[in-house]
Amino acid sequence: MSLTVVIAVAALLFGIGLYGVLSQTNAVMIVMGVELMLGAAMLNVVGFLRYAWPEAVSGSFFVLVVMTLMALEAAVGFALITSVFRNRRTAEVDDLTELQG
Repeated sequence: MSLTVVIAVAALLFGIGLYGVLSQTNAVMIVMGVELMLGAAMLNVVGFLRYAWPEAVSGSFFVLVVMTLMALEAAVGFALITSVFRNRRTAEVDDLTELQG
């Protein structure tokens, strides 16, 4: 697979994630959009590392670390959203303007 195809797919994923973050008001959809954008960034990293150094393995290790951080970020984000939903009965970002309540 060529570098151009990898960049095009990553740009498409990043665009979909950015649209999801900017257009949605539901906190779950915003977190999913952020995850898509991080996945697109990882795809770019892997593509460029494979293009520049085809025999290097360090890029794959870096991507595994970033994927672990993505999973942790998603778990913490969804836990916070679940906690807010249990207290306020909404996951809409527009309704969550107070820190206490």
